Amino acid sequence: MKRIMITIITLGILFLSTQTGMATPPFKEGNVVSNFIHTLVRNGENQARSFTVPDVKIPEIREKTPINGFSGLNSPNENVRVIIGYFESGENEPERIAFIWEVTSNKEKVTDIRVVFDGSNPFINEAKAIQEYQDKMNTSILAASEFPFDITHIDADFNKDTLMLRYRNADLQGLVQVKIAPIDTDLKKLKGENDEYYTLKSGTKALYQNVPSAHQLIFQHKNSRYSIGISKTTKKDIAVEDLLKIANSMF
Repeated sequence: MKRIMITIITLGILFLSTQTGMATPPFKEGNVVSNFIHTLVRNGENQARSFTVPDVKIPEIREKTPINGFSGLNSPNENVRVIIGYFESGENEPERIAFIWEVTSNKEKVTDIRVVFDGSNPFINEAKAIQEYQDKMNTSILAASEFPFDITHIDADFNKDTLMLRYRNADLQGLVQVKIAPIDTDLKKLKGENDEYYTLKSGTKALYQNVPSAHQLIFQHKNSRYSIGISKTTKKDIAVEDLLKIANSMF
């Protein structure tokens, strides 16, 4: 039953976006909702605030893919406009809906925003960062597919020869950090007095370290070292099994 309902909702969203794209005229210049949306995408939340009343919560777009288009529908509710945003897509990629919002406004300000649909996929941020690293370093690397909690946000830093991937859960203040860098020393030289060795399902040896700020697991594969850390600020009991779960999912 749950799967059937998800299918119905998805088809409804796709139908709505198709009808909107065909039948809805573009935003009128000077419209407060139009000005708000365009300012939000081009200049960010701080400048977009000039078009909202102070207590409006602006929804977060958790994917870094650019927004390249909008369409709108009138609503049966007075002063409400249904706004559909679309992610920029590649030449051979299908168009993807970024969000569907119900935006309420008076003649001067946006007074409320209700999220009808959030099409962000934060793992696209991960995929782009990994591809960039592989291209620049001319090597293939492993990516995790299982985590000890749901992932709501992903960001990445690529500095010289090191890639840092941060997987977050906003509700749990959870953070999984995966650091990938070229191997520069033997794993044995990293072992401290209280550190322990574990063996992954692939047969790879991994070193567990319980450092002050995080639980950490380190292993090496081909020409890269992987350091997986889970922050101790996470509002969930974390054990070495959680780190092993992440590492095993990478093979």
